[in-house]
Order: sequence, then structure tokens, then C-alpha cells
Amino acid sequence: MTIRGNERVWHELDPGHQFATNLQSGRRSNTPRSAFVARWACHCAWIPFRKKFKFQTKVNRRKGAAILMAAVLALVLSSHNTQAEWEHPLSKQGRLGSPLVEVSPFVFRDRLFRLENNQKFWEVGGRPGDRFHEDEVRIRDVEKDEIVSVALTNHAFATVLVHEDRVYVFAGDFGNDKPWRHVREINMTSSGDLVHWSRPITIFRSQPGERLFNTALCRGKDQFVLLYETDDRRWPGFTFRYCVSDDLVEWTHVNDAVYGRDKYVGGPALYYENGTYYTLYLEALGNKKWETRITRSTDLRNWQEAPIGRPFVTFDPSHQDIPLLDPEVRECNASDAELCYFKGKTIVYFTGSDQTTAGDLQWATYDGSPGKLVEFFFDPSND
Repeated sequence: MTIRGNERVWHELDPGHQFATNLQSGRRSNTPRSAFVARWACHCAWIPFRKKFKFQTKVNRRKGAAILMAAVLALVLSSHNTQAEWEHPLSKQGRLGSPLVEVSPFVFRDRLFRLENNQKFWEVGGRPGDRFHEDEVRIRDVEKDEIVSVALTNHAFATVLVHEDRVYVFAGDFGNDKPWRHVREINMTSSGDLVHWSRPITIFRSQPGERLFNTALCRGKDQFVLLYETDDRRWPGFTFRYCVSDDLVEWTHVNDAVYGRDKYVGGPALYYENGTYYTLYLEALGNKKWETRITRSTDLRNWQEAPIGRPFVTFDPSHQDIPLLDPEVRECNASDAELCYFKGKTIVYFTGSDQTTAGDLQWATYDGSPGKLVEFFFDPSND
């Protein structure tokens, strides 16, 4: 309350005054709509108290009391609704100070590992694509923070699958005498100890004129499912196509199983939980900003996106000091998210940065299984 001469000004006690002022001035507020109604009711309820802080008539007193009681009830309800608003299930754990982009966590014999796609120029300097024939697909023991082995060289866009006590790595082959990232073949190697790797075999070849990029893999209901990015000119760049296999060697396209026909997608991950396929993909927000979102399908053909406003993971525009970039550059990307289940938690890795030179590797956790995590984004009870 402030005093101006003999007049008492009660706006500092008026719970709706500031909200009304914001409304009149055109300023936006993050206050929920239910809270807006409640505060406006309080604002109206205070009207009979103004000027000399007394009611003029019994009618005014009754009206004021009724409005005030309604306002209090509305405030209680709005408080409940505010608490019940959707909250992101992931808890970000920090940044690892690494330029890595495509990283796949996996568990093998009760230990947590990361498959890492490492580009040589990050280590020696230069520009993207320099010395790409020395790029590696390597395995890191997370607890020890040590490289266990290099599964492949001269490869990129790798993903990993653990099946029947064996680890399978799939990656794009740069080949020889081809420009950087002109990948035409996907190769597979496997290991029973993460040290000794089988001789790579080609399990998939592109169509004439087609290039291949990122891959993702999961075990479905009764078959393996491979997702790959394509630059097929029928669709936007990095559109996803899906194939199935019984043995991880012979692959067949699923008819009409395409995601991203009418928009940019990229940075995929693929999971099968409780009869449903979930694909993580990169959504272009405009103005050179990207975040990872999630979509689901039971047949790999018809897809349902999670509601807008529920990104799987998004970026922090206030963050700077990104690896290999100017310290003033701000984060505008959250891409290439992948996950696994380890000791009661879902572990998620993703990269930040700005989609130019390198990544900014980060991780997050969820207290529960991957199935519950991916379903959370679609569950209406979480509204």
C-alpha cells in the first residue's frame, strides 16, 4: 500500500492489479489461463474495497463477499492446475566437453558402453571432412572412460545392437576414391568381447544416385528393423526408410514405410516398446534452430507425433562455450538423441552445438524404463 495525500491506493494489495496491467500493456505472461481467470476475479473482488476501504451498501457487501469467495476458490483450483501441468520427464545431467555427435549407449554384460562416431579432424584440427578416411567407430567403457576398441575405420553414421550376448555394429562405408559422405553401402561387424571384431560384410546397398546417412536399429516383434536416412529425391533430404530382416544380413524394404515425406527430419533413433515402434527425429524450428522430437507407429507406415510442446529433448539458448566453436556462439540444437536402460534408469545421450562444425555431447536420465519414458510423451494423463 502507498499513501498519496489523504488517498489510500490499494493496488499493491490488489492480487489482480499487475496481471490487469500486463494485459492492458500488451505484455505476454507465462501464467496459466486458469490462474489468469482467478487473478482477474480477485481484481474484480477488490473493487468494492477501493477509495476509503469500505462498502457503500449491504448489496455491495454481499456482492463483494461472493466475488471474493469465488476468487479464492479459483485461486486454489488454479494452483492445483499449475502443479499438474506437463513436466519434462528427463533430468539433464551435464555436458561432457566433447565434440562428438552420433553416440549410442548400450549395455553389454552388465556394463555401460558408448559407441562413438569420431571424426579425425576434431583431434588434429582443420575443417569438416578433412582426413575422413581416418574417421573411427569406437567403443568406450563409460565407467572407466577408456576406449576399449575401434570396431571400424573409414566408416561413419554407425549404430549398435546387442543380441544374444553379441554386439553388432552397422555403419556407412566411405569406400575409396569417393568424396566425403558419399556413402553407398552399410556394413556390419560383430564381436563377442568388444575387442575382437569380425570382418565387415555389406548388408545393404543404395539405389543408383542415392546416398545413405545415419542408421538406427532395433529388435521388433519378430524381426529386426533397420532405419536409414536417404537423399532420395522424391522426398526431403534425410528422409527415413525402414527395412526388416530375420538374420541381420538380408534386408527387405517395408512397403510404404517412410517417415519425413513432407518435412525435414534427421538424427534418428529407433525403439520397440510394448508393441509400438518409436522413432526419435530432428525437428527444424526455423531460424537455424533444431530439437529432437518423438513419433510412434504400430506398422512403420502410419505415424503419430507427440503433442507440440513435448520435445524429447531441446536446447538451452543461453549456453555458450561450445567445443571447437567461437565462445560467443549460443546453443541452438539438440539432436542425435539415443538411449538405453542401465541399473534402473534410462540413460540418454544427445548433442548440442549449432549443427556446423562439431557437437557438444550431453547426457540425461529418467528414473524408469525406456518403455515408460517414450510412452510419457503421448500419455494424456500427463497433461
